[in-house]
Amino acid sequence: MKPNNWEFVRDADGTYSVFHRGELQRKSIPGKWFAETICVRWGFCQPEATEILRQLELHGRASITL
Repeated sequence: MKPNNWEFVRDADGTYSVFHRGELQRKSIPGKWFAETICVRWGFCQPEATEILRQLELHGRASITL
């Protein structure tokens, strides 16, 4: 089984994409809905959401392995 790896990417158009185990789960998530979407849909709330958003701001992508 592949590791439980999540990747979050800021796309060139300013929207976000989410990958789980290398497979695209969702794309074109608007920035204003991104934090709420990852919390409600996948359960990444505080403090994970804060770290994801920080990494996206710094590098344009974030990864979490659970």
